This record gives sequence, structure tokens and C-alpha cells, in this order.
Amino acid sequence: MSVPAARGTTTISDRAFTKIAERLASEDEHVTGRPHVSASVSGAVAAVHCDLAVRYPAPVPRLAAEIRDHVRRRLRELTGIAVENVDIEVVELVPEQRPGPRRGHDRRTRPV
Repeated sequence: MSVPAARGTTTISDRAFTKIAERLASEDEHVTGRPHVSASVSGAVAAVHCDLAVRYPAPVPRLAAEIRDHVRRRLRELTGIAVENVDIEVVELVPEQRPGPRRGHDRRTRPV
């Protein structure tokens, strides 16, 4: 019976880590567009900053806290790197699009 060899290490680049964080930050339905994310990894600890556009109306403080927790937890699960800090900055509020009346189908304005 052989003894298993020592396990190697997996290294995740800052760029790959940032891409993962970007994807995680965009998973919330209230986030619109592509988030701008920056991250720095130092050994087994990281810090993340996310600039987000958010559909409004949304409870911005609660939403930021939920996204922060989600990004921190999932990055740890996916990469094994502890995320010390996740800064969320809402840089734009985008009004929700409500469907308006369709042209030609408004009963009040029938052609004569």
C-alpha cells in the first residue's frame, strides 16, 4: 500500500478571482448591467470592491448587505479564500421599466 503524495496547491489569479466576484455580484435580480468589480488577493485573504447599478425602487441598504454576504460566502466556498472585506457602492439607480400602453391597441383612441 502506498502513501499518498503530499497534495499540491491551487493558485487563483487576481483576475480570475475578480471575474468570479463580478459574476456573483450580478446574480441578484435587482442588479442591472455589468458590475464593475476590483479585488486584491494576498495569500489566503482578499478584499473586494463592487460598483453596482441597481433597479429602483429597491431597499438599497438591505440589498447591499445581502449582496455583500452572498459574495463573501460564495467566494470562500468556490475558491477557499477568506474575503476580509466586501465594499458595495451603488453608483446608479435605474428606474424599473413599466410596460406602457401598446400603440394601436388603446381602446380610447380608435381610428375613425
